[in-house]
Amino acid sequence: MRIASRIKTSVPPAYNAWATGQFSQTCKNISVNGSTLTASCQKADGRTPSTISIYLNPHIANLDGTLDWDGDKFALTCNNIGLAGASRLRAECKTSDGDTLGTYINLDEHVTNIDGTLKFE
Repeated sequence: MRIASRIKTSVPPAYNAWATGQFSQTCKNISVNGSTLTASCQKADGRTPSTISIYLNPHIANLDGTLDWDGDKFALTCNNIGLAGASRLRAECKTSDGDTLGTYINLDEHVTNIDGTLKFE
């Protein structure tokens, strides 16, 4: 006997769209200071709250001169951290040989706006 089930969820469209990264589509005044991302992000009711921040260091690593989502503490071995556009984090990161490489990572891949709050997913 084969049993199949389907689960249907009822999630408001605004929350559904915001739970997939892409924070830059609903946030403005985006900036980076060190490893802290700051922005003003729209809430589900359309209001924009005061400025909010998320600390990126626990979510991004320096893997031999390249920013990567698999790890943490990138700010310990990267300098000149900033933004290239609204959602690309740029930095100069040290390699295992001691060289420095320019590298980028797209914050829209894992940073999301959940009802006016920046979250990592």
